[in-house]
Amino acid sequence: MRRSPLFTLPLALLLAVTACSGEETGGGDAGREAAGQEDGDVPAEALRAAEGFVASLQAADGEAGCALMDEAARKALADAHGAADCAAAFPPYAESLQNGEGVETGETAMSTDLGGDTSIVTVTLVHPEEDHGSLELRQDSDGQWVATRLPGVSLGGA
Repeated sequence: MRRSPLFTLPLALLLAVTACSGEETGGGDAGREAAGQEDGDVPAEALRAAEGFVASLQAADGEAGCALMDEAARKALADAHGAADCAAAFPPYAESLQNGEGVETGETAMSTDLGGDTSIVTVTLVHPEEDHGSLELRQDSDGQWVATRLPGVSLGGA
């Protein structure tokens, strides 16, 4: 299904704002305890990336959704749906999650990888009828928060 450029423009603007803002928000006491950290503030950029991902599900916008993923997640999504690339796999993926209808970002937790070198933000995707799971985000080499693990897609080892 082809989406109207006018429909994707607001989503592109949301993604641009997400990439440019530098404020941070707290993940709450529960998120800090879950992450085992005293100062587990979850960066606002990571939360906005998660919200942008949910918006891309709702729009079934493969270009926007794939722009919020790292290369391994894009490849895993394409492989999982037998598609040539991430953008082609994204609409069927969104459909498998009911196009994000009713999905909201829930609890967040900040942690690190096993070596303690890489920050990881885990955002629970809340749906009233189904448990879609969590979205995992890490910063890429450009400092942007991108999805590294997607709900419903097996990516292998960390």
